[in-house]
Parts: sequence; structure tokens; C-alpha cells
Amino acid sequence: MSLKGIVMAGGKGTRLRPITYSIPKPLVPIAGKPCIDYMLSSFHQAGIDDVVITTGYKFEALIKGVLEFKDKAQHILFSVEKEPAGTAGSIRLASRFIDDTFVVGSGDVLSDFNVMEMVESHRKSGAKLTVALTKVNDPSQFGVAELKNGIIKRFMEKPSPGEAFSNLVNAGAYVIEPEILDHIPADIPYDFAKELFPDLMRNGINLHGFKIEGTWLDTGRPMDMIMANQLMTEKYGTDMNTDSVKGKVIFRTGAAILASATIAGNTFIGKDVQVGKGTSISSSAVYDNAVIGKNVEIVDSMIMDHVKIEDNAKIHKSVIMKQTNIGEGCEISESVLSPRLKLQSKSRVYNVSLSSEFIEED
Repeated sequence: MSLKGIVMAGGKGTRLRPITYSIPKPLVPIAGKPCIDYMLSSFHQAGIDDVVITTGYKFEALIKGVLEFKDKAQHILFSVEKEPAGTAGSIRLASRFIDDTFVVGSGDVLSDFNVMEMVESHRKSGAKLTVALTKVNDPSQFGVAELKNGIIKRFMEKPSPGEAFSNLVNAGAYVIEPEILDHIPADIPYDFAKELFPDLMRNGINLHGFKIEGTWLDTGRPMDMIMANQLMTEKYGTDMNTDSVKGKVIFRTGAAILASATIAGNTFIGKDVQVGKGTSISSSAVYDNAVIGKNVEIVDSMIMDHVKIEDNAKIHKSVIMKQTNIGEGCEISESVLSPRLKLQSKSRVYNVSLSSEFIEED
């Protein structure tokens, strides 16, 4: 019987606001693909083509987005939560589609790793539940695991500074035997890390830990999104070394851009992007139909679809959402601008999130 997969994609992405006011977190673009597509692609490469996606927040937009880009070989069902059910609770809601070993992944974190290796490790261990683990520098925002001989001996969710006993954290991907579903209550919100894992460990059920190889990143904050674009462009881009382009790049637009701009990796350029003479773009992602004027400087940033940036603007470590216009000579640093805003010429925006409450829309 073929493996089935479940992708959790129901979160609100509150740390990414105002970005997630207009787009579900799993659809945030990373090097030209929605975030969730990396998890779905990892499933597909492991032969997992029957997938349930659990969703709630902005589910209509999520369903539409997934159906536009999914691999034709994958069969996708959507399980819509009327009320938040928690990570484990959302899996219980989809349990009628499960009849054998299944794999769970997160659609709102960047996950690009060999899922089949985790499945094989799970089967070899004989465990009922395997947890994907990855190393991070700061474990305080994650569930921390102590691993010994492949078994998770301790688990602590979001330890306080100084409490973390490991830098191995829960990567939000699991291989699960169907009998584990009996441990998940049907009528209350229930979480994997906070409730299910401690319950299983108290009842003597071993949790197998598997250290994943590949790319994993929590894209919970705007700078994480920017970093994710850089990571995946570095991973899948083409290494170039010309007078105008240096480093790993992904181009979806015509070569005419190269005559007028300087590009430094790791940079993604989407379709039909226009760039004026003297502009430099470094370690950034510029998405479809963006129009960028002359002598513009873009560094460590994300520029979404249909953004217009006029001459001599400077954008550093910022996210500019769709259809926003940036006036001539503006400076934007460490900020997020919501969709469809119009920033007047020579405006200065530093370390803030701007929405239509503050700036007049077109």
C-alpha cells in the first residue's frame, strides 16, 4: 500500500503580519515557488502522491494557490478546520483518509529534504512515531529534543534561555503509524509537541528521532523569508560570473536586464521584470512584473509582483508587497510595506511595518 501524506497549513502566520493579512503563509514565495511546494515536492520525490492538506485561515486562497502549482501526479484533498484544532488535532480530523503508515509535514516552514530516508529510518526502528529533527543555533523558539541511540529521551517546547539541553529541534515532520491517532482527542484542540509527545512518552511509547539532511528554515519573520529566498536560490540557482552578474542566480525574465543592471547572488528575478540603467540588486528576490527605475539599490530584500520602484530609491532588508509604488529617492530599511501602497518621493522608512492605515492607497 502506498504511503500517504498530510501537510499542515492552517496557521495564521501572526509573526509575519502584515504580510499574512493578504496571503496565507504557506503561499509566501521562496525562489519562485510557494513555501508549501517544497514540502509537497519532497513528498512527491518520496513517491507520496496522495496528500491531504489541512487548512483553516484564508483557506480559499490556499486551495486556489495549491491547485495552480501542484504536480499533476499528486492527488490533493483539503481538510478545512472550522475552528483551530491544533497540529495533532488537525491530523485527527483527516484520519478517515488514513489506513496505513503516513507522513506529516508543515506547509508554512521551508522543508526541502529526503523524506524517504526518514521513512526508511522509521521502518527500521520499529517505532510508532518518528520525529524529524534538525540543528539550529538558537533553540529557544522550538521544541528541543534530547536524542540517545535514536530515541527521544526528553522533549521541551520553547525552553527559556539557559534551559535548552540540546540544539536539536522538532522540524515539524513526522512518520506515524495509524494507531497513534487513538491517542489524539477528537473534540478539543491538541498539539503534537505540547500534548501528544508528553502523553506518549508517559505511556512508554518511544519516539524515534531522525536527523534530517537538507534545507530547513522556520520562515516565521520577514527576514526569515528573505533568507529562505537566498538559501533556495543558492541551492537551485546557476553560478554566474560576468561583468554584470556574479554569484548564484535564478532568472525567469529576458536577458535584456543584464545590459542595464548589476546582479549579485544569491538573487531571484521573476518574469517580465524591468530594470533601469545603473540599478544594483544583491541577495534579493524580485518577482513578476516588477518595474524598477534607474540607479536603484536593492539589498537583502523581497520585491513582490507588480511593484514599481522609481529612480534612486534604496531598499535594504525589507519586504515590499504586491502593487506597491515606491517614489523617487525613497529609502526603506528593515521594514515591511503592505500591498497597494503609494510612498511619496524622498520618504524615509526605517524598521516599521506600514499598511494602508498609515499611507494613502492608490
